[in-house]
Amino acid sequence: MSKRETRRAARKAFPQAKAGTTAQRVGRRGKTSGKSSLPKDPRGRPIRPPSVKRAVIQGAILAILYFVVIEFIWVQKDPATGEKATSTTASILVAFIGFVVYSGIAYAVDKFVYQRKLRRLKGGSK
Repeated sequence: MSKRETRRAARKAFPQAKAGTTAQRVGRRGKTSGKSSLPKDPRGRPIRPPSVKRAVIQGAILAILYFVVIEFIWVQKDPATGEKATSTTASILVAFIGFVVYSGIAYAVDKFVYQRKLRRLKGGSK
């Protein structure tokens, strides 16, 4: 049996899914025909616009790391009493300030990079 005959037999044995079946609906989650409307960079990847949600998630992750480092790793003890020199409230406050500052900076950087990529796409690479 030749290669062509083998493929023909396989197509007959396993026909394509009918319209409206699960196999075709899987790829349609909120997108139109699988194509993205986002602009693409020269490598073909879509350029995502800046998102406050993404910046807040990054800030929350960093705030948790700040809190863990300040509270458990960078422990300073009072030489006289042997107790912790910083309170948990102070650690939470520093983590919250870090969250606010980092979220703002992350969003601003994302916005700057997005605008720069759009300008490069519009004007072409030099």
